[in-house]
Amino acid sequence: MEKVSWGRWTLALVKAAQELREAGFAMSKDPSQDNEVYQNLIALSAAEWRKGDEVDMDGPGMGKAIGGEESYSPLQIYMPVWGKDTSDKDVTIINNEFVPEFQGIDRQGLIDLISTDVDLAAKAAIIVLNSRKGYDNWSTWSIVQNEDTPQYMDYAKQFDNDLTAGSQFDGDEPVTPTDTTTTTVPPTTTTVPEETQEEDDDDGGEIDTTSRSAGITNIFGTPPQDYKPTKTGTFLKYFDTVTSFKKPDPTKFKTKKVDEQIQFPSGRPVNIEEVLDLLEP
Repeated sequence: MEKVSWGRWTLALVKAAQELREAGFAMSKDPSQDNEVYQNLIALSAAEWRKGDEVDMDGPGMGKAIGGEESYSPLQIYMPVWGKDTSDKDVTIINNEFVPEFQGIDRQGLIDLISTDVDLAAKAAIIVLNSRKGYDNWSTWSIVQNEDTPQYMDYAKQFDNDLTAGSQFDGDEPVTPTDTTTTTVPPTTTTVPEETQEEDDDDGGEIDTTSRSAGITNIFGTPPQDYKPTKTGTFLKYFDTVTSFKKPDPTKFKTKKVDEQIQFPSGRPVNIEEVLDLLEP
């Protein structure tokens, strides 16, 4: 016999109620709107498919449960009552106008559907719940309400028809809660670099020689930016000393007497007068 997980079954109950309501089926007990109704149906399923006196943690079955009754599905739909059209005196599963799959079928067709299709089994259970007898359609209702057997209701209370709050997320069709977390994006800080002298130069600014590398030195071993010229440079420093020499007194110059005679390489010496005489025509 096929079993269905508690997660899958509890989810199917909510979905079935929502679809029935949207289709127009009037419900006085809506498990998708009333959490107590929702938990009561789960507790009934747990009691119907109990293992001994405890909840079968593997989940309810899809076929016949304990005993010889001809009942099927996780909420044990009793065929002697619901295996025919009951629309003349109560709600009906067979030929229900709000569920197309239930229209035009017989008793065996209903058994086949609610024994194999979890969603249709849930819709059949909700239709029965909204009949005149309500919870009393199930004999196990007295077990669920009994103070001596609280385990079935205790188990059901962990589930919530607000599918973001219950524990049915480990079922065959887990429901992902809507993420309402607000993500705060830290503001972006843009650091604007300070303008450099080079950038100023590109704009036609003055060149700052103090920003040149200290590794460049002049002939005196001093970086250009550190060289502070004085009023008089190295040359001018000694200018006064150079110009302090007095001009020699011409009267004290030694003169050399010029010999009035001209000595030729050969011959006798002649004087000036003799030379001039020779030059005259």
